[in-house]
Amino acid sequence: MADQPTRKISGSKKKDKKKGKKKGELDSELKDVKTEFIHKITPQTLDKFVEETLQKNQIDMVETLDLSRHKLTEISDKVRFYMRMLKNLKSLNLYGNKLRTLPSEIGELENLMRLGANENHLAELPKEIGRLNNLVLLDLRFNRLTSLPKEIGQLTSLKKLFLRFNKLTNIPQEIGNLSALEVLSVRNNRLSALPGSINKLTALEVLDVQHNQLRAIPEISALTQITSLDVQYNCLQELPTGIDRLTKLTGLHVKYNQIEEIPPMIIAGMKHLSELDFEGNRLANVPAEISSLKNLQKLYLSRNNIKSLPASFGELKCLEELFLNDNNISSLDQVCRLPTLRVLNVANNLLKEIPKEVVNLSVLRELYLGANYLNKLIPEVGSLKALTQLELNDNALEEIPPEIAELQSLKILNLEGNQLRQLPDQIGRMINLQKLLLGYNRLVAVTPEIGRLTGLIELNLDENKLQALPREIGGMEHLEVLSFNENDINDLPDELYMLDHLRLFGMDDNPLADIPQHVSEGGSQEVFNFLGQRLHQSKAPPAE
Repeated sequence: MADQPTRKISGSKKKDKKKGKKKGELDSELKDVKTEFIHKITPQTLDKFVEETLQKNQIDMVETLDLSRHKLTEISDKVRFYMRMLKNLKSLNLYGNKLRTLPSEIGELENLMRLGANENHLAELPKEIGRLNNLVLLDLRFNRLTSLPKEIGQLTSLKKLFLRFNKLTNIPQEIGNLSALEVLSVRNNRLSALPGSINKLTALEVLDVQHNQLRAIPEISALTQITSLDVQYNCLQELPTGIDRLTKLTGLHVKYNQIEEIPPMIIAGMKHLSELDFEGNRLANVPAEISSLKNLQKLYLSRNNIKSLPASFGELKCLEELFLNDNNISSLDQVCRLPTLRVLNVANNLLKEIPKEVVNLSVLRELYLGANYLNKLIPEVGSLKALTQLELNDNALEEIPPEIAELQSLKILNLEGNQLRQLPDQIGRMINLQKLLLGYNRLVAVTPEIGRLTGLIELNLDENKLQALPREIGGMEHLEVLSFNENDINDLPDELYMLDHLRLFGMDDNPLADIPQHVSEGGSQEVFNFLGQRLHQSKAPPAE
């Protein structure tokens, strides 16, 4: 065979890397803080800066001082002396160092309004911090604090206090004196209780205590300004007393606790609630009073023991996202009365059929029906024109109706783990499809019409009963992942080599009897190269 240039591919699927927040990156509520700490100083110029500032008598001009990311383990004597004279300093940023404590001189900064000491090794705070009477923001995230000095209660101008990701085991009662406090975040600590004085924080708008060890929350009836209450990932068995008084709540997050019921009287007064999250609790039912939440847009009830929904459920006319996956629900009748739904997840329930009324969900974009007991996909599904993602994996579907081709906006179609033996030719009309998952079925052939899906990026045909692949697959010019492991294929179409963007070629556990043994044993790359050589040879002019 004539030599043919090779292209590298992979025979194993690469895992998608989750994009996370970089260490040191500020949360959305803190982004404005970072820009205010603007007086940048390098370790090499710090002493010189201090000397020049003193010599030029400019000490009163310094309003912002940024000592962040200097690998400081302590504040030098020169800087501590300098701090005593910074009477007009308003912003001090010490984040991203290795400080184990803050100097007592910090109490001399009588006009300081913002103090950023996050991402250090602070194990304690000096009691002098209580002298910062003008402090508005205190950021102590990502340290090693186990307790707070009672003097913290003297910061009566403080509006935002961030203590998340420390090792706090308690909070002093004096915190109740922070009458101006609007945001309190103590998530990801080791708290087993909160002080009763928390009910005195009458200006509080955001209370975040998630990821602790709380078994109860004290009365919060006086916190009537709260708009967001986050108690996720604790050990709560009931909601706190007085929560029904929080009529301004827009977000209530109770995910992963041990709550067995949603008290009707609590939600009845939450007229402004737009997001309600009870995922991972022990709910057996949903109260009929949920219909009073006229502004509810997002509702998360996944991973509970819910068997049915109340008749009033269909009155949630503003609901856009509904997660009911991992329950024991057997009917979608009430759900189909929610015309504003954009995301519906009812995977891993007891559904045996999809009601025809599903046509009412005309703006639905994502529909998750996996891991149920569906044996038929009704044609009416084709009326969901706005769908971009349809998950039907792990059911008992034996066929797909031709009407599925009406889903012209669909980008992801997951049919894995069913009983499919063939696909309708109309599937070739789904020209916007990018991912088609057909693994773990009983397909004996794939329609050549699949080659019309030129926008497809991933095609998975693993563990079927295929004896061949259509050569039309070679026309999928954007295909990056093609996997057909564990089938009964003896030969492959040479046209597969025309897939210029292919990076993963899964072909393991196929007979490949019509491909030379030394080639097939060489793995995916060798087989792919062989197809290229054979294709090149077939197009070469005959020898004279």
